[in-house]
Amino acid sequence: MTMRPIGTALPLGYFAFALGMMMLAGDVIGWFDGEEKLVGIVIAAYVFPLQLVATVMAYLGRDTVSGTTLGLFSTSWLAFGLLDVFRSPGPEPTVLGVFSLAFGVVILGLAVVASRNKPLFAAVLILCTARAVLDAIYVFTDVSALAFATGCIALAASVAAGYLGLSLLFENAWPGAVLPVFRRGPAAAALEGEITTSRAGIRAEPGVRDQL
Repeated sequence: MTMRPIGTALPLGYFAFALGMMMLAGDVIGWFDGEEKLVGIVIAAYVFPLQLVATVMAYLGRDTVSGTTLGLFSTSWLAFGLLDVFRSPGPEPTVLGVFSLAFGVVILGLAVVASRNKPLFAAVLILCTARAVLDAIYVFTDVSALAFATGCIALAASVAAGYLGLSLLFENAWPGAVLPVFRRGPAAAALEGEITTSRAGIRAEPGVRDQL
């Protein structure tokens, strides 16, 4: 078996996510009045490709949960960006509400999985779930207060993701964790334990076992 040392792309993914959430928050709160198409261009042309790169690198690093999460978000940025660019004035499209609701349910499932080893990451996903569900309810009900609430939650998710990205950069550049990320279980052992601990069970992982 060949080892392929690679740099972690999670800081890139988290920072891109934080910037995207900031754009979404500003769009619904009213920072960019009349500039929705520009917001869509920024999300589709900037956030999407960066998170796509982070997705590929996460899978190469054998981090299935992070790769799945980043992959789902990366293409959602493209979808939301294109929707902002090409959407005609008028009521919010129903398809957006259905998609947001389904997306929130999927992200909640990822949050449950991530909570075992990475509770802070799971907390960010829970914020995203709440934002997606409230956004769906807003589309179905047209209650403006819900749109403002989704913007506030997006801001909170942006700050949390930015903290995660910064903490991982510090962790990579300086010995030991400078900003806590609250890893536990196998995630903590992968950094703090012996290398034999990280290799335990590797025979059952994708790319090593004979079937996916």
